[in-house]
Amino acid sequence: MPDEESSGRPAGLDNPAATEDGERDNGEERFVEDLVVRGEAVPEGTEPLTPGATHEVVADRDGVPAQVRRRRFSAHG
Repeated sequence: MPDEESSGRPAGLDNPAATEDGERDNGEERFVEDLVVRGEAVPEGTEPLTPGATHEVVADRDGVPAQVRRRRFSAHG
């Protein structure tokens, strides 16, 4: 069983820095990749935002989107 803090939650859930950098980086990369695949992230400066886009890509690593910024919330649910 994983170590638990006094709160009863698994260690590291309250403090993202407590997770291994590799795990956090992979999660961030996957999040950005999924936004791009779904068409919810567009290149920075795209005006007006395309239908369905909620984020813009503000940084990339070796041509691969790496960081996004939310521009608006989805109008459908």
